[in-house]
Amino acid sequence: MYRNILVIDLAFIGDVILATPAVRALHERFPDARITMMTVPLTESVAGMNPYVDEVLVYDKKGREKGLFGMLRMAARLRKYRFDLAVCMNFAPRGAAVVWLARIPNRLGYDAQHGSFFLTMVASSKRPAIQHEAINHLGVLMPLDIAVRDVSLALSIPAEAQESCAAKLVQRGLPQDRFVVICPCGSYERKNLSSETVVDLVRALSKDCVIILIGGSSDHQRLHEAAHRAGLPDEAVLAGTLTLPELAALLQRAELLITVDTGPLHMAQAVKCPTVAVFGPTNPKVWGPRGGYDLVIAEALDADGNPPVSNCIESIAAEQILSSARWRLSQPR
Repeated sequence: MYRNILVIDLAFIGDVILATPAVRALHERFPDARITMMTVPLTESVAGMNPYVDEVLVYDKKGREKGLFGMLRMAARLRKYRFDLAVCMNFAPRGAAVVWLARIPNRLGYDAQHGSFFLTMVASSKRPAIQHEAINHLGVLMPLDIAVRDVSLALSIPAEAQESCAAKLVQRGLPQDRFVVICPCGSYERKNLSSETVVDLVRALSKDCVIILIGGSSDHQRLHEAAHRAGLPDEAVLAGTLTLPELAALLQRAELLITVDTGPLHMAQAVKCPTVAVFGPTNPKVWGPRGGYDLVIAEALDADGNPPVSNCIESIAAEQILSSARWRLSQPR
């Protein structure tokens, strides 16, 4: 029925990865269709690793396509592709407005924030239960009545990213495999492990494993300070030094990822990296790992299934994370 499909996801790294089951479902339902994914600049390379995406378009909504005139320019670009279906994955109505301006004949999205004005098919934004966000993403497909058989995540890492990741490891004197990666920083402070916890983890695990610390460029100083205190060489701190495909390649090689709730958690799940995830203010039932042997560490949820209001990640001791990491390392990958 549909031959040229546009999937719009203008959110963060994790959201684009968690959209994999929905994109796979579209591919399986319309196997002859070409699927294009539109993202923001940050997540272009992540969408490019989706094995069910044929092309990626970038919508620089904070840069060259900022504001109303930027939306009009983006819509003009989209018209040239002659899409026959647009699927808007986010609650925010910006994507729906752009595809309406682009005159794409079939426009599917959520009824949130008055987005239904721009759509021809509308999915409810109400979640029927607390469930994983990868499953929540499938809700937008309800009007298409698509049967979903696979809700796993997947990334196809380019060969050049595998090679450049290996080269960077060699350059820093790090092994090609059998190392443990720690990602202690999230998108805001309340998600972060304390520096003391990071130091304790590195000191303990370094006795048996090679440790690599990862994070964004903004985490560079914090991670280097923790590494110095723990006796970890500067070469083992890869904060802001890897592209996102290289990061996926690193996690694919790792024995284990210890992480807070952030993009690398979902990337690890997509490349089948064993994971121990530490949660504070966000809900692990929605954002946590789903591997059979993967572990979540968090304070108990309240009666409504929500995390405590306090900065509860600070109450999680390094010893608890350490024992979970050692158990996960002893289990099948």
